[in-house]
Amino acid sequence: MNRYHRFLDIRDYIPNIDTSKYQTEGMRWPEFHKQLQFKDLGNDKILPWLNSLGFTSHWIEFFYTPPHDDGVIHSDNVYYADWAKLIFQFGAKGSTMRWWTSNEIINHDTGQGKILISKPENSTLQYEVEIGTSSLVNVGPLHSSHNDTNQPRFAITLALFHLDKKRVLWEDALEILSEYIEK
Repeated sequence: MNRYHRFLDIRDYIPNIDTSKYQTEGMRWPEFHKQLQFKDLGNDKILPWLNSLGFTSHWIEFFYTPPHDDGVIHSDNVYYADWAKLIFQFGAKGSTMRWWTSNEIINHDTGQGKILISKPENSTLQYEVEIGTSSLVNVGPLHSSHNDTNQPRFAITLALFHLDKKRVLWEDALEILSEYIEK
């Protein structure tokens, strides 16, 4: 199996966000980036469910990819650690998430931390999948959003942490979330 993505069956734990209230006119992926809290997700079942699994999140992000555009190719850290995130997509059915390799990497400071980035012309596509409503993703490898639809694509990501505040790695997330992974 791939080391990038798994579909999840977690229909009771999906955020309830009204994406129409966000102004996105003229914005591209880097310009629309919001930090959220659990209270912003509109579903009070999410945190207790995560806690029951020994998880929490201290890093909840909200992204937008305009129609016919791509997000920046990046890793969520500077050492390719296989960090696990939950991702929830709203709109743009048919858009995808892509994972890449590259020999030309730039160390980039986002203001919230450092990440690795690369340009498409310097990268090789390794894997691509339509995320659907909810998925588990590995954000250590280089990755990006791809929206080739006529609709806006919104995504909420929850970086998974153990209750002791250590990041949840991909293999641990696969094991702990195994009953929720679609077969």
